[in-house]
Amino acid sequence: MKKSIALIFATLIFAQPVQAQNLDALTPEQQKQVLNMLLQQQMGRALQVQGAAPQAAPANLLPQRSDAALATAFNQFPTLTQGVQFERFRDGFAINGQRYIDPEGKITTYGFDAQSGDFTYLAETSPGEYVLKAGRALANAEPITIATAQKQGQLWQVMTVTGKKFNGYRLIPSSRGFVISRDNTGFRYVPGVGTTNIIAPEAFSIAALQNGDIANTGYILLERTPTSNGTQAGNSLGALFSAVQSLGASVGMSKKEDYALLNIQNNRLVPVNISLESKQVQVMSACKQKNYFVAKCAQMDSFESAYEPNGTRNMSHYFWRINWFNVPGRPILVSQEGGLGKVSATDLHSGKKVILFERALGIAAFSATQDANGKIGVTAQMGFSSESKDDVLALLDSLPDVAEKAAN
Repeated sequence: MKKSIALIFATLIFAQPVQAQNLDALTPEQQKQVLNMLLQQQMGRALQVQGAAPQAAPANLLPQRSDAALATAFNQFPTLTQGVQFERFRDGFAINGQRYIDPEGKITTYGFDAQSGDFTYLAETSPGEYVLKAGRALANAEPITIATAQKQGQLWQVMTVTGKKFNGYRLIPSSRGFVISRDNTGFRYVPGVGTTNIIAPEAFSIAALQNGDIANTGYILLERTPTSNGTQAGNSLGALFSAVQSLGASVGMSKKEDYALLNIQNNRLVPVNISLESKQVQVMSACKQKNYFVAKCAQMDSFESAYEPNGTRNMSHYFWRINWFNVPGRPILVSQEGGLGKVSATDLHSGKKVILFERALGIAAFSATQDANGKIGVTAQMGFSSESKDDVLALLDSLPDVAEKAAN
């Protein structure tokens, strides 16, 4: 009996014929059990085939290209005789005042360089599905698709058209290619060229938002990890000390260098005196109006955002306060450090730092842009009026070095 049952199991698994006498040797109840098992197995196989079918041809599958073919495609872009001016928007960007959007999906993040006109962006084609494209401003050609990406929870999975695979927690486009990072390490991919590693100090992570071009300046923004700042859960004394430091930094009485720019070629670190806590926005809820001017709210939620709930810029966020630009041979940082009272410019190679604007009551907002001629201009809101400087590089060469004075 056992031999007959084993032979029938072999028939079910390996699709081999079964002798009739082996089946006849079973009782009617045993034959019924075997037939039920056969039916269940065939249904299971059908479900497996049905479930696997959609995975056979992913919708975002791209044709494969070699590194050499990709390099040739980029070399066909014409070289610009002068730079262009980029402007940021929440969906896409503008080139010399003309909006640039993608028909396949919303452009969520991007990197660009005003001097070369190069740009790379990430467009969401469906929930969790993205495509990476790179192009050049004013070129009479479509952007080149360089990779697809998927986001599952906090993890990014990227596949380039050349077959390279990357996994990480942050995906950052630059003017040419992208960086994908895991905490304090990252990989920079340049289409048609290859991949290089980025290693930051252990106390820092690669910042999620970059308001400067990694590719042509050679600098990437780092953010101090909360655990190295004494703010980890359960460490109330460390959190209190960090809060006191943050308060002192916000009024310009102390330093809290929670950000830094890293030179990805020589690992030189340039500290930036901005507090980690400044990136938060607060939203009040469960509010009751006490009078025309005052409302009493029972709850306040705090979270990181580069924008306020009404859609305006959160000007305390590091993204707006740390801007760096490619001036050939001289990458320039424009930042609002040590509180809200000053806006400064720093030559990242030499370290020279000058004050562009200063106001004791604080500078509510400022913006820094690079025009088509390469000049960096800065406009600051000084109370009820605004003031502008149209050539930061010239001011760097003419104004006194405050970094040298502070060192002495």
